[in-house]
Amino acid sequence: MTPSLKSLALATTALALAQSVGAAAPTDCTVKARSEKLVLMHCKANLDGKALVEAAKAVCEPGKACNVWIWDDLTKMPTVAPKTDAELPKTATSAAVAVWINDSANLMTLKKVR
Repeated sequence: MTPSLKSLALATTALALAQSVGAAAPTDCTVKARSEKLVLMHCKANLDGKALVEAAKAVCEPGKACNVWIWDDLTKMPTVAPKTDAELPKTATSAAVAVWINDSANLMTLKKVR
């Protein structure tokens, strides 16, 4: 490898590493369980929509069917991710704070109606 190509390769590698460090998933959210098309994630309370979207995108392949259910209370989320959303217990879905629908790139935030 010529010196100029070697320098270019080193610079490209350094740039790629710097970008991957900046693109790391937020530590405010943790995947607790997953199945082929469903992810159960716990996030710190009161995160804004942008933080939830970034965390959910980080665990799904772009454009693929992948729904990320998000809770801010560990005690209210299931311990195992079922195959489909319909199989989630109603007590758990009613306690979720948001759902990321990956294939349509939509975040639905959930609030209790009083």
